[in-house]
Amino acid sequence: MRFVGPEETGWVEALREVAEGQRAELDLELPGWPVYGLADSVESGWLAGWSRQDGMVVTVQIGYGLRTDESWLLVETQSRTDTTVQPLDWVLASVFAQSGEDYPVPGVLPPARDGLPDAPRAEPVDVTADTVTASALVQRVQGYVAWRLVRDDVVVTVVGRGVTTLPGLVRLTDLGSYAARRGECLAALHTGRCSEPSPLTGPDETQPLWAHHGLLTMTIASHTEHAAKLAMNRPHPPLVADWGARWEAAIRRQRQLREQGMADARQAVTAMVAQVGDLQDGAAWWKRDELRRRALNEIVWVTATGEWNVPSAEAQRAWADDRRTGLDAWQRWADGHRSG
Repeated sequence: MRFVGPEETGWVEALREVAEGQRAELDLELPGWPVYGLADSVESGWLAGWSRQDGMVVTVQIGYGLRTDESWLLVETQSRTDTTVQPLDWVLASVFAQSGEDYPVPGVLPPARDGLPDAPRAEPVDVTADTVTASALVQRVQGYVAWRLVRDDVVVTVVGRGVTTLPGLVRLTDLGSYAARRGECLAALHTGRCSEPSPLTGPDETQPLWAHHGLLTMTIASHTEHAAKLAMNRPHPPLVADWGARWEAAIRRQRQLREQGMADARQAVTAMVAQVGDLQDGAAWWKRDELRRRALNEIVWVTATGEWNVPSAEAQRAWADDRRTGLDAWQRWADGHRSG
């Protein structure tokens, strides 16, 4: 698995350029099925993402607000015939992962999430779509909420935070204005995150390695989602919106903890993510929660402090020299914990 960190120079401008190129790829045309958005928020919506399958657009996402805001919504329209609809638990768990949080509902993530129904946490609710009342499902977990309804040939899923009632939905007749705002919204999301204080600690101010752990939470979740999409023969999902911000936060914290220059800090953080990625792909013990937590804590500790006073020191040194040898050394570390 290969992870690439963000480039520092011209990152915001690069986001705008990428967005412009993506607009051209989409050709600003609606697919052959209806795409939905919020009825009363035409001026604020933006094209947040889409996916293709066999050259055809099969999902379109319209965003309202940014995930860094107190409240935001994302409306995703999917073709019923060309895509696999994820359970609402998957949708919400993905949002939690992108925020660096653990999903608080047990038993719904891989490998137990295959074929998981929306029940029993989803509840029926009436919503307004195309000015008429429609039946939908709603599921709330802490401050997040997800709605789902079926309209004609599409499935509409709305996920967000800080919103209690779903505003009216309406079919969009043109994506041009939404696509035009894409670059600015991506840039605003990035600069908004980077203008905040560097997350040197967690919310409770007791976790000085929070930025490193937050980055790993995101990359692990992204790889899990990628593997699930690949297994279902679906396109790779786009990177989460704050991907670059999490990389930069970890690199900034690394520089402060180790008094390293930019290049050395970036190399250290990239190696940390790569080592965890190799374990996620190749370690048979990875799915054991306790071993995984220990490994993550020890890898972060060595990366962020430079101290090798952890049981996995030999394995980490071996991995730095040779990845295959390193995986074997990590297996010996895991075997020692099993017998201990």
